[in-house]
Amino acid sequence: MEGFINNIAAAFGLSCKTVTREKFGTICNTQKGLVRIQKTGFNQGNIDAVMFGHEVKEHLWRNKFEGIDRFFVTESGLPYHKVADEIFTASIAYSAKNAQYAQPKDFLSVVDSLGKMHKILAQPNFVSQPRKKQKDILPQKAMEVLEGYKKKLLRLGKFSEFDMLFLKGCDIFMPHITAMGDIDCFRLEHNDYICHNLLKEENVYIVDGKPIFTNFANASYGHYSNDLVYIVKRYLKVHPAGDLPLSDVFDAYKNAHCTGYDIDEKVFRTMLLYPDKFIKVARDYYIKKRSFAPKNYLTHMEESFARNTDAEAYLQRLVN
Repeated sequence: MEGFINNIAAAFGLSCKTVTREKFGTICNTQKGLVRIQKTGFNQGNIDAVMFGHEVKEHLWRNKFEGIDRFFVTESGLPYHKVADEIFTASIAYSAKNAQYAQPKDFLSVVDSLGKMHKILAQPNFVSQPRKKQKDILPQKAMEVLEGYKKKLLRLGKFSEFDMLFLKGCDIFMPHITAMGDIDCFRLEHNDYICHNLLKEENVYIVDGKPIFTNFANASYGHYSNDLVYIVKRYLKVHPAGDLPLSDVFDAYKNAHCTGYDIDEKVFRTMLLYPDKFIKVARDYYIKKRSFAPKNYLTHMEESFARNTDAEAYLQRLVN
C-alpha cells in the first residue's frame, strides 16, 4: 500500500517520509509538510467537482484568503491524478483540532471567516462546473414528492414503523415546507455567490486561532444564507441548548462580509426550520422501495424531529 501511495504522491512532486491511514484518506509526511492523499472516485461529475473546487480555492488564495486546504497539482497542472479508473487528490493536511461549534469563540471565528470568504466569492465566473445539486429537496419539488409518498401509503393502508414516522413528520414539517415555498427562492438559489455547502466541524480546523476550511467537494453557486444556516444548524446539533443570539451571529458575519444588504431575519428563521434532513431521509428510503427499515433510517428520522424541536426552542428562547 505504501508503494502505491508513494507513486501517487510522486505524481504531485511529493516524496513521502511516512504514510498513515486515517478516516478521510492517507496522510503523508512530505518535504512540503503533511499532505492528505484521497480517492475521490472516477466519473466526469467527480472530476468536474474537483476542478471547480480547485478554481474556488485558487481564487481565494489569489485574493489573500489563506484559510483553505489548497490542492497540489501534477506536472501537467491538474489538481488530480488518475490511476486506472480511480482519481486521487493531494491537499494540505492539518494536525490541528477541529472547530468546536459548541464554543462561542470557535463558532464566531468560523462565522467571521465565512463572511470574508463569501465576500471574495461574490459574483464569480469560473470555467468548471460544480456538482449538480439535488433539486428535489427544494420546497415545491419536495412538497410534490412527499405528498406522492403520503397518498400512496394512505391508499395502501399498511404502515411500517418507518411509514408511521414519515406520516408523523409530514404533519410536523409540511407547514415549514410551505413557509419556505413562500420565500423568494430565486434569491436563495441565484448565482451571486459560491457556497461551501459542507461546513461540518470535521471540515474546519483551527490553526493558530484561525479557521481553515477544507473539503470543497460540494461547493456550488448559491446565496450566502445557505452556508450561514448550515453552520447554525450544526451549532444546534452539538449544542441543543444554544444561547448564542442570532444578532451576534449576524453581526460577526456582516462585519466581515460588509454586505450591501442586511440578512433578512424572518427569512433566516424560515430557512433554519426547513426540514432538509427529513426530506432527504424520506426520499432515500422510498426511492429504494425497501420492504423493511434499517435501523439507521429510523434513527435519522427521529433525529430530524429532535433537530426541529431544538431549532424551534432556540428561536423561542431568542424571542423571550
